Amino acid sequence: GSASITVSVDPTGLASGTYTAAIQVTSTNASNSSQAVGVSLIVKDSSDSTQPFGSFDTPVDGTAGISGAIPVTGWVLDDIGVESVKIYRNPVDGEATENLIYIGDAGAVEGARRDVEEGYSDYPESNQAGWGYMILTNFLPNQGNGTYMLHAIVTDRDGHQVSLGTKTIHCDNNAAVKPFGTIDTPIQGGEVSGLIWNAGWALTPQTCIIPTDGSTIWVWVDGVRQDGHPDYNQYRDDIATLFPGLRNTDGAVGAYLLDTSQWDNGVHTIAWSVTDDCGRSDGLGSRFFTIMNAGTTASAQTLATDQRIEFEGTPSFESVHEMPVNFDALKYRRGFRQKVEPEQALPDEYGQATIEIREVERVEIDLGEGSEYRGYEVVGTQLQPLPIGSTLDAKNGVFYWQPGAGFLGKYELVFFKTNEFGIKMKISMQVRIRIKDYGLRIK
Repeated sequence: GSASITVSVDPTGLASGTYTAAIQVTSTNASNSSQAVGVSLIVKDSSDSTQPFGSFDTPVDGTAGISGAIPVTGWVLDDIGVESVKIYRNPVDGEATENLIYIGDAGAVEGARRDVEEGYSDYPESNQAGWGYMILTNFLPNQGNGTYMLHAIVTDRDGHQVSLGTKTIHCDNNAAVKPFGTIDTPIQGGEVSGLIWNAGWALTPQTCIIPTDGSTIWVWVDGVRQDGHPDYNQYRDDIATLFPGLRNTDGAVGAYLLDTSQWDNGVHTIAWSVTDDCGRSDGLGSRFFTIMNAGTTASAQTLATDQRIEFEGTPSFESVHEMPVNFDALKYRRGFRQKVEPEQALPDEYGQATIEIREVERVEIDLGEGSEYRGYEVVGTQLQPLPIGSTLDAKNGVFYWQPGAGFLGKYELVFFKTNEFGIKMKISMQVRIRIKDYGLRIK
């Protein structure tokens, strides 16, 4: 099975400099025991330590017309390591003005900002430079109607604290027309195992209603819709008090039993989609969480057992590069709606198709006819696992991805399949994640 291992180092007596070592992992039950993990340790004098630096990227400063949940994202690096990125807001009318008000901790996500990783590859944890946090603006003062200034403040592991900047947003939840709500469990960045309750709540503006049987609420894990629906129409006093007068006010809460053993240990994404009886729909509660079950051996980023294909080893970058290219158009859908005509992405002269989505927007890509699908993210000249929050249905040739908050920029993906003539073909694509557009901006 899988396990998470933490190794502590006592630097007493070590002079400043770079050290290399190996951590030996052994198991009497493993046929390939033992294995060595290479480690590089940099020791710095405390007087040489520098402050963290980075960027507060989204939302765009001055954005107006915001309602519901929004991604707040950026990136940060430090010469030793980042301890936390905390999101605050300015006080508003009626609140004490001397202190910022804490909203929540942003999560660092591996692979979220490949541009930063490439530009600062010599910094510790550069592959985890991207950070993100989903703010449900309905919980801001005045139920998210007004102007708010957000702050992102980073603390590094040796105590330096730096502001990454501010963003002013103008929210108008009174004019919102889509369902809103969030997931309560699993918590953002939380660790779970076994059977868990995925709990949350959902409401929709007047005069519409979310069917009380929960039939229009779906749970999505790593971009894949799960069977069944949350048990909806449960009362919760705080939600009923905060949002009175809506048709689902007294039954806004739902819960879904999730068997986490269906997925590999590691970081995953989860979200709900909700549609009301007026046909208005939106995604709610998108977040990362970590599965850590003892003794699991599931294949990473795959579906249930009948859709898995087990492969041995990762092919070399060179071997994939030399494969013949598939020039067929790719069909894809964005968002949660299933009954919409797919869009098409045509490959360029080199065989690479480009698909553009917005922050935290789900995408479902049909890889075409074939069999024995495999897929990787291309990082430089390395083939790495597909991004966090994605799933490859290797039996049916469909790739699903719901990037969490923090993913922004360009991502190079490569898939290969066996066509009807038994020839391996390469499918190359670039997924571009752009800043979410709210339609209005106030300078």
